[in-house]
Amino acid sequence: MPSSHLHERTAGVAADHRTGPVLDHISRTQRSATLIAAGYFESAAGIGDFSRNSFALAHELGAFLRRHHRGNKVRFDVIHNDLGMVCGAAACSVNTPAASQPFDLTPLSAAAAAAGITFTVTRERNLRNRAARSMKDWLKDPSAKAGFVREGDGVYYRSRQYEKVLAGVVKDNYVVPRCPLLGNEYYVKCFASLRQYTDCARAYVIDICSFSDKEKLTKGAEIYLRNHAARTDEIILVFTDPSCTNVVEMALSAHDF
Repeated sequence: MPSSHLHERTAGVAADHRTGPVLDHISRTQRSATLIAAGYFESAAGIGDFSRNSFALAHELGAFLRRHHRGNKVRFDVIHNDLGMVCGAAACSVNTPAASQPFDLTPLSAAAAAAGITFTVTRERNLRNRAARSMKDWLKDPSAKAGFVREGDGVYYRSRQYEKVLAGVVKDNYVVPRCPLLGNEYYVKCFASLRQYTDCARAYVIDICSFSDKEKLTKGAEIYLRNHAARTDEIILVFTDPSCTNVVEMALSAHDF
């Protein structure tokens, strides 16, 4: 399994037991650009406790990061699960209808306004479409993407963490992506948005998520880091409970694979 890299904690920053361990992974000697993913919600359930609490935790981290090193850049993004896709260890399921459902961002918008920040929203439906387009070329030429193999209708990734990672299922002439591919596409999108900060030597994505999402996110992170990452990219997965009081972090880079 990959090992985490710890950096010396910044002196003088009043980080608590939740934010301090995350900040340990951020360089205090180099300027960095960071995207913090938090506030995840599903169309059917709407914005609940986890969404609000993780969004508040993201604001705290962002404030500390700006003080961590002069010139650090911080962005915020919320993932909207408008697919209803749930990934387990061996399979994925879709629990809600495919049709778009209305949603209300007011609780997050109000919190962002109070904190003086802005945020973007990423829809999982768009990530699925991007992943499907990307894998269409692989179907035509399997040598186009390293690490993927087809077994029957299943498309698997040759993971160095797990025995098998189901990345997608072949249907007719396209691949229906599963959660690890959506995670990979998300990190591709996030780090691409951070490339604009050319004065920053490091790039981080801090992904605040539920403990139940550990496997799908570590799988997606591995695919990104082994196939797309720059040497300066690092993904910090932050697993937490709905109240965001119990926090466990894992920092991954291409060096871990």
